[in-house]
Amino acid sequence: MKQNTRYILLSLGLLAVFGIIGYYASASSSYIDVSELVKMKPGTYIVRGDVVNWTVTTVNGQKFLVLQLEGKKGDRIIAMVPVSYIEQKYGPLSQVVITKGEMVVKGRWDGKILHVQEILKGCHSAYNQPPVSS
Repeated sequence: MKQNTRYILLSLGLLAVFGIIGYYASASSSYIDVSELVKMKPGTYIVRGDVVNWTVTTVNGQKFLVLQLEGKKGDRIIAMVPVSYIEQKYGPLSQVVITKGEMVVKGRWDGKILHVQEILKGCHSAYNQPPVSS
């Protein structure tokens, strides 16, 4: 009887631990829409939005890709991505094609601008060299 109680308690303890881990993983991996972000306090968020427009600008000697992202309810924000990040991850900016479509990014929201730290899902592609044929 004592041994059965021990197994039941161990099983319930493991179930609780895995439940907490599962809840934390699902809650922390979700993203918020641009229309929700505009109501949020400054902080780091994973954000989803549709690219409406984009340009490249220089601020204090550093180049940025400036994206206008739109949420499902029509709210818009500016997201700034360092060109150095794009080039490190995808190659020269001149070879990256940015199209209108969904983008998911992780960045620091300051209440007005989203400073992108990582692109998780982009609406872009890099030109690839064709395979060498011999």
